[in-house]
Amino acid sequence: MFQYLEKLRKKPEGERRKTVLLISLGVTLIIALIWIITITSRIGSTNFSLEDETGNEKIGEKVPSLTETFSNFMDQVGNIINNSTTYDSATTTKMIQ
Repeated sequence: MFQYLEKLRKKPEGERRKTVLLISLGVTLIIALIWIITITSRIGSTNFSLEDETGNEKIGEKVPSLTETFSNFMDQVGNIINNSTTYDSATTTKMIQ
């Protein structure tokens, strides 16, 4: 390995860059292949069914609908606005008296 590096140091810069690029591409491809193999094995063993072992639905009851979530959000915004205007009018009333 050290002899190869010494030979590489003696070569012109263009050839050294080409060698470094090829080595880095090779290492990247090896890492990508390992990653793809691991991901496919995990996906293959994952249960994507919408029902659990007893036949009950896994989702639906636990996840609120988008309409319900938006409605709750708007209610909270309304409460914040109502509370802030009530607070402001109370403060203004105290300041005037």
